[in-house]
Amino acid sequence: MKNSNECKPMLVIYTTDDVCKMFHLGKVKCLELFRRDDFPAQKYGRGYGVEAEALKKYMSTRHILS
Repeated sequence: MKNSNECKPMLVIYTTDDVCKMFHLGKVKCLELFRRDDFPAQKYGRGYGVEAEALKKYMSTRHILS
């Protein structure tokens, strides 16, 4: 039997504003990113959001050329 006092992990969802600040993107570029087919964003009401773990996994697969 599970202890009823156990805490479930908190779900963290980043908004487009959060992602803009984290990656220093403008609003237009950020929305383009959120609308990409390979980006793990979800539509929440009138806005978009991305789960923290999904964003972390997505960013780990990206290659940045300098």
